[in-house]
Amino acid sequence: MGATAASLRDDPDLLSAIQDAVDDGNAAVSKAESVRKFRILSSQFTEESGHLTPSLKLKRNVVAKDYADEIEAIYQK
Repeated sequence: MGATAASLRDDPDLLSAIQDAVDDGNAAVSKAESVRKFRILSSQFTEESGHLTPSLKLKRNVVAKDYADEIEAIYQK
């Protein structure tokens, strides 16, 4: 049986691979543009979930409302 997004959310190998990709990306940008923290979500942004427009653009206000707790957790010290 395949892994689900929820089951992979805390997978150390996946987190390490994503951190490596973030580190590579950060090497190409200034500190102000860099990604410092990230979260892996257990759901996808889709048009059906209301997070994307029909042209697949992100509805930032919907994402900010639905994931306010996750966003707040990133900015807590």
